[in-house]
Amino acid sequence: MLDKILQQPSILQLKQKVELLPARDRMALKVLALVVLALFLYAALWQPARSYMMAAKAEVEQRKDLLALVQDNKAALKQLVGQSGSSSQKLDSQQLVSTVTNLAKRQGLNLKRFEPSGQNEVKVWVDNASFDKLIQWLSLMHSSVKVRVEQISLEKEDAEGLVNARITLSS
Repeated sequence: MLDKILQQPSILQLKQKVELLPARDRMALKVLALVVLALFLYAALWQPARSYMMAAKAEVEQRKDLLALVQDNKAALKQLVGQSGSSSQKLDSQQLVSTVTNLAKRQGLNLKRFEPSGQNEVKVWVDNASFDKLIQWLSLMHSSVKVRVEQISLEKEDAEGLVNARITLSS
């Protein structure tokens, strides 16, 4: 393929013109070609590789800092994990009912009916509730007191965004 390119008429004419130049000019042309080639290699290969290397070094330093921060706070993290483990003790049915109703009132939900079911479960009926408030309430119960949704049944109301829900919660 290179031979095909070198046999092009314009390339042959260029070669003839270069051969007609004095030896000193040919040497200057070769030096100029090497300089242009070196600049091309620098711009196309060396500079992108160097910038990639600098970005990688910065990321390594950032991750080292994060690792050092985590290692420095290892004891505090273990203590937090221990505290979250102790706060996830199972609530008995009366505590669960009390917690569920208090959090529902704070979220502005009216519980139609609730009844303890088993040792650590409660069944809750909510009518005409905002779907968004219901989800926020369930999320709040899970994150704050580790109450899980065991079963849920939702029915859409005629009004937009309102639902009726039957939920079984456990701790």
